[in-house]
Amino acid sequence: MSLVKTYLQDIRASHPSNNDRDELRITQNGLLTACLEMTNSASSILSPELRQLAENSQGLNLDIPVMKKGVVTISNVRSCTINGGQSESDLVRVVWKTIAADIMMVPAQYKKNQISYNFDLAKKIREIVEAFKVEIENDLDTAFDANKTQVYGSTIVGSTYALAGGAIQVPVAKQDFFFNDVAPINFADDFYDPTTRIVASHSVMSVVNKFINQGNGNAANTSFQFAGKNFTFSNRVTVGAGKQATGYFMPDGSIGLLTRVDLDAMAGSKAGDGTEWMEETLPDLPFPVGIQYKSKCDDKSLLEASGLGHLKATLVEHYQISVDYGIVVPYNSDNTTKAGAIRKFEFVP
Repeated sequence: MSLVKTYLQDIRASHPSNNDRDELRITQNGLLTACLEMTNSASSILSPELRQLAENSQGLNLDIPVMKKGVVTISNVRSCTINGGQSESDLVRVVWKTIAADIMMVPAQYKKNQISYNFDLAKKIREIVEAFKVEIENDLDTAFDANKTQVYGSTIVGSTYALAGGAIQVPVAKQDFFFNDVAPINFADDFYDPTTRIVASHSVMSVVNKFINQGNGNAANTSFQFAGKNFTFSNRVTVGAGKQATGYFMPDGSIGLLTRVDLDAMAGSKAGDGTEWMEETLPDLPFPVGIQYKSKCDDKSLLEASGLGHLKATLVEHYQISVDYGIVVPYNSDNTTKAGAIRKFEFVP
């Protein structure tokens, strides 16, 4: 009899370990961060009342009443005949999108496993949170592009910078002082908010980091142009073919995000078959989601790989996480003639 077979077993470290650090890395969400901060800003286009109504709007249409800007006619004579144009209102309907993701847990899998139930469940939730953020960011990128202004009152656009497809074209030679021109471009269209939000692709980071640090101690002080500007960056800002970088700038509060959960989650419903609904806030997700939970006996002996033949009749838990969201942009009664708040720029090589 020999002890060699048991002595020469593989050595296995305990989990969690740092070796999967890069595999589990989380993406940054500059688009969503900017949107949520503008949603909560004092300058937000979303009122507290609207946000409250949104939470309870499932099954109903949610409309936002707005007013169109009137036209004043100036004459140079007084008259006994007095006329005046009538005000005109409109309704903007919030368009909702539902996103949902599922989790399945087999508790018996973890009884003799170095990976714990709680660690794996937390990992799966963290991955869903990240996927939700990426999905919302992709829709935000689409919303920014679809609602970028086509009209500029500033002569800077068209003379200093060309305009192509509604996007300001910034060549390399002018990138160092472009952000100094953002305020006058906004000013020309009567946007005076002291804080300008700028959301951009990662490529813009290089320009910002370079010139924001060129302060008083340098031969060329370029840092002055960044006062009052709030930058966030995201990999979901689409960079067009042949472009170096893409971004959007706008007055603070120019876009908002409404969210809601399903009615059963709000009510904390429980079904006779053991299904439960609940409303929860998940780590790193700054709005509540609805969770549907159910458990049952099932055959998981063929789950993923061999070695699970003992799970012929085992407990299986199912979680479904979901949320509805609506992206709200500033109302513009005629975007072909009236300048909008959202402005797109592109750095061109």
